[in-house]
Amino acid sequence: MKQLSMFIAISLMFIGFNACQKDEVATSVDETTLIQQETQTEETLTDVDLLVDEAVDSNFSLLKSATIGSAAYLTDCPVITVDKSATPQVLTIDFGTACTGKDGKVRSGKIIVTSTAFNTFPSVRDKSFDNYMVDGKKIEGSVTKTITKDQENNIRTAVLQENITITFPNNEGTAKRIANLTRQYQRNTLLNPLDNQIVSWGTVEFTRVSGVSVTKTITSADPLVFKVACHHIVSGTVSVTTSDNRNWTINYGDGDCDNKATLTIGDKTNEIRIR
Repeated sequence: MKQLSMFIAISLMFIGFNACQKDEVATSVDETTLIQQETQTEETLTDVDLLVDEAVDSNFSLLKSATIGSAAYLTDCPVITVDKSATPQVLTIDFGTACTGKDGKVRSGKIIVTSTAFNTFPSVRDKSFDNYMVDGKKIEGSVTKTITKDQENNIRTAVLQENITITFPNNEGTAKRIANLTRQYQRNTLLNPLDNQIVSWGTVEFTRVSGVSVTKTITSADPLVFKVACHHIVSGTVSVTTSDNRNWTINYGDGDCDNKATLTIGDKTNEIRIR
């Protein structure tokens, strides 16, 4: 009888140990997935921002043909229309059922942008989406962007408010993103968009449909830097507070064009890859 009782006790301890291990693994996977999805969303919306800029330049710039020829995103498959008679003016980018960009991503649906003035600054642009998808991710919601320009240094600065819902492919779930960001568009070599970079800072709330959420803060002293050459965030540090009051730090590196980031939780640091 004593042997049976001891066997049962040991068995229960083993089951409990395995359950703890599974919980730890599940938590770790969820943290990584959450950061991967939020970073994917950040990069996807930055791509949208830059893609719209190319569409605007291709219709309003004095160097239209050069803009199209050197584009980092636009190919000849999206249909771009501009209604200049409307108030505000309306620019529509229609990707149809499938359109592959120069960045290799497949888009469908429409991006719709309205503005009182596309070619003067300061100005305000509002983006919305009509069944818009990129590489299987569906983007819904709105983005408002107020733009000013430093003509001397060729730097545009925008204040953005994002209210976005993103649905990930392969049953990976849906998330809501509310962001208030300042973004600088640093154009380097003339007519070479791949040499450009975007610097962003501000706050983001990212909530999965399950209710799990994070609030991230990016300072202007250590902002996120997105390089057009690789379509990735390549540097910057993010401070994260979770919905259950844990604190994380994400470091995106020192400027190398890769898809790596370092996630620090307490005294543990792990490298993660952004798919």
